[in-house]
Amino acid sequence: MTRTRAVALGVLAVVLVLAVRYFVWIDLGTRCVITIRPSLVGYDNITVKRALETLRHGSPDDYRKICAHVGSINPNPSCGGFGGGCFWHGQDRGTRTSIDVSTEHGLIWTLAILVHETCHATQFHEGRPAGFDHEDECYNADHRIMRALVQFE
Repeated sequence: MTRTRAVALGVLAVVLVLAVRYFVWIDLGTRCVITIRPSLVGYDNITVKRALETLRHGSPDDYRKICAHVGSINPNPSCGGFGGGCFWHGQDRGTRTSIDVSTEHGLIWTLAILVHETCHATQFHEGRPAGFDHEDECYNADHRIMRALVQFE
């Protein structure tokens, strides 16, 4: 192997490790793979990964829903602004969706937004009727997870 080829392979390995570290959530045990878009405003994608890890241990049911219904997470501010999130869907109800999740307010808020937006993805995949009150159910879900995982002393 030439020196140039070895350097190129080394650089490729470093890039691959960094890409997986910051831009992909992989849980081989549950076959859960979610891409995480790069943050354009300096928010740390690690907060999204910590939120997923917290849900994996603290609320396995919510974690399973995320793995089943969410294919990518965007940590950049969007229609939800700097403190919220958004649910995006494609035309096909059979594909996993993309959600926008603000990480501005830390771990607990981030995981509540993950649960809230996943609730919308679940509603979409279940084909909920147009007249159904989608927000109340999802606000109840994020309130539930915050109460379950945070204790006030």
